[in-house]
Amino acid sequence: MTRIALFLATLLLAPAAAQAEPTFCTARINGRDVPLAYDPKEPGLRDHFSRREILFTSWGRDTCPSYVVLRSLTPDLNDDERGPFCLRHDKTSDSIIGYDLGRRDAYGRCEAAAKTVCQRVNQTKNAAVAITGAAARGAISGARALPDGSGAVILSGSQGYITGALSSIGGAAAAMASSPAIVAGAAVSVVAVGGAVYACQE
Repeated sequence: MTRIALFLATLLLAPAAAQAEPTFCTARINGRDVPLAYDPKEPGLRDHFSRREILFTSWGRDTCPSYVVLRSLTPDLNDDERGPFCLRHDKTSDSIIGYDLGRRDAYGRCEAAAKTVCQRVNQTKNAAVAITGAAARGAISGARALPDGSGAVILSGSQGYITGALSSIGGAAAAMASSPAIVAGAAVSVVAVGGAVYACQE
């Protein structure tokens, strides 16, 4: 009976073990080849991976699907929350140098030439909640919620305007107003999404 039980357990566990086997790939990020991995059997994979991209990543050194690269750069977001972002590609180094706001092409890259680079600027969700709440109340002029299901709220303008708007919200949002990612840019977009805040600056 013990042998039969072990045999049945092996049969039951085999499919789970097969699904857990990752596919390894290489992404060209900031001029370096970076090894990554993903689950090729994950549900909804085709929603993030076009046929053209399958062909594109089947040859050459850059073999990771774009959504895998974007996930690695934004680990705190889910795929819906990543909706506003696209990968910024640098022709000189032929690599991804970050992510930006904008529509994606068939390869997950920014459809239009990206002028900014985004980076996370807070370590807690308090600032994101404060910005989203203020936008919902209409307390910040110029804030807009994206209609793409990501739940993102975007505030764009000059550095002075963004600093003033964040200061007016108070709390964690006001503490972010002096962040180097915000004060260093002439034009800034602040994105509150998924409990995180990103600053996109030239």
